[in-house]
Amino acid sequence: MVITLVGEKLAKPGVEFIYYGPADPCKSCRLARVCVGNLEPGRRYKIVKVRNIEHSCPLHEGKVRVVEVVEPAIEILVDPRTAIVGSKVTLKFVDCPDPEKADLVKPEGLFEGDTVKILEILDDVECSGRRYKLVRVVREKE
Repeated sequence: MVITLVGEKLAKPGVEFIYYGPADPCKSCRLARVCVGNLEPGRRYKIVKVRNIEHSCPLHEGKVRVVEVVEPAIEILVDPRTAIVGSKVTLKFVDCPDPEKADLVKPEGLFEGDTVKILEILDDVECSGRRYKLVRVVREKE
């Protein structure tokens, strides 16, 4: 669980977002360490709890709220040989040129080389004559 700040309009349990890095005003903000300092650029986060604390912010229409976030499970295509529920694998993106499957080949929030735990096998997916498994994974932090 990570504590951070999000714009008041986004501060609802269940909301997911991708953190892309700090904006210019964040660099001189006194709250930057707890706000953007706790997040990793390119990662997906899910709000699990909204605390009753707010602060002023020049970016988020004047107000941000303190929230608790986690990295959620993400769906991705993997080689069928690695698709074993409960196993931890080093992520290697599969070769699937189908643009309709791009979000499953390289989903935002995961990077090639991440260690992930396979939580569930969801489906068989074919792409360019090859078969892959659609799985739900969660990133294992070092």
